[in-house]
Amino acid sequence: MIRLPEKAALLISQLVSHGHEAFIVGGCVRDGLLGRAPNDWDICTSASPEEMKRCFSNFRVIETGLKHGTLTVLAEGEPFEITTYRIDGEYSDSRHPDQVLFTSDLREDLSRRDFTINAMAWHPQTGLVDPFGGARDLKRGSIRCVGKPEKRFREDALRIMRAVRFAGQLGFRVDAETERALYQCCPLLDKIAAERMRMELDKLLCGAAAEKALRDYREIIAHFIPEIRPMFGLDQKNRHHIYTVWEHTIRAVSQIPGKPVLRLCAFFHDIGKPGSMTVDEDGCGHFYQHEILSEELTEQAMKRLKYDNDTRETVLAVIRSHSIVFRPDRKQARKLLGKLGEERLRLLIELELADVKSQNPLYREERVANISAFREKMEEALAEEQCFSLRHLAINGKDLLCLGIPQGPEIGRILNVLLEQVVEEALPNEPDALREAARKV
Repeated sequence: MIRLPEKAALLISQLVSHGHEAFIVGGCVRDGLLGRAPNDWDICTSASPEEMKRCFSNFRVIETGLKHGTLTVLAEGEPFEITTYRIDGEYSDSRHPDQVLFTSDLREDLSRRDFTINAMAWHPQTGLVDPFGGARDLKRGSIRCVGKPEKRFREDALRIMRAVRFAGQLGFRVDAETERALYQCCPLLDKIAAERMRMELDKLLCGAAAEKALRDYREIIAHFIPEIRPMFGLDQKNRHHIYTVWEHTIRAVSQIPGKPVLRLCAFFHDIGKPGSMTVDEDGCGHFYQHEILSEELTEQAMKRLKYDNDTRETVLAVIRSHSIVFRPDRKQARKLLGKLGEERLRLLIELELADVKSQNPLYREERVANISAFREKMEEALAEEQCFSLRHLAINGKDLLCLGIPQGPEIGRILNVLLEQVVEEALPNEPDALREAARKV
């Protein structure tokens, strides 16, 4: 039994009362059967777009995708997409059907969908319509294409990434025949817009089973992020690291909270290790300044995937700083707050915790304790409004002008020198002491 929202039930009843079939369909059925709260409630119907308009004459209707049979109906301000049963034509661009034909047969509509777990429909009275065994595949934890997998992927290559993404979100395994077609059709991903690939990557990384999906389908990811391939199988030859660079990375992804920016930080943080590895005479591996190369490779990949500037710059700033060794030191806390700001420093702490938890357990406890102790010092600095930026300094540029220091770059230089001395506790953050020091700088 799926708990149907009242507004969705109202729209379905409206269609049925006018002599049409209507079902919820796709992801909301899948999630409902899994006991999850669906994000969207999509409705399909035997009514044509014109019949839908007449049916919902008392509702606000937006013609969002009229040529594909989709209208958005607002029920008390909440939008619901309602689509006429349809048959897709040829896909000449490996992404969109060249034309669609409307049909009155629900099974024909379900047969054009990507995976069996997304090819189910449900109605409160009729119950579940599942012609391709989607419910069985849900129980088995299997992602299986409707019909011939190769045909499905050649129609719409984004389905390749959607299969991997669903594996990461649901913890399912891709069916053997579907998996073979994944790899066979993988080059078709080149036809997909970078923005769509980025969206699927974010959803994959934030999935509860992202670690397993990244382990099982790494070659699919490497097709559009080739920078990760040198990480596969690379022995770090270091007592702190008992995993390959890739295995360490995907474990770090699973250890960090499931927010896109954090998962991206974990995914990319060690991407520069293969290119910076050296081995000493004792056979021990080192990765000096790998964070610099990691930053460069991350920027290259994120630009290609068209991440927005704010996300990209935040991820790069965290990766650039991720080799810092945290200490329970309030001076270090103030310095890093001044350098990174509170938001990015919190992200860096989360990355360092995930990083350490994905290394050799023998050395984990002490390093986690140090990071946690540092976080306490940071919280103290914030709670006590300790001085770590120019806005906290007890004097400003106007005060320096009053001391006779001329307007210009010298004002900024002196203020920064004073700030550094206050952070280092070499100077109290008091107006008189700062003015006296300013005269000597």
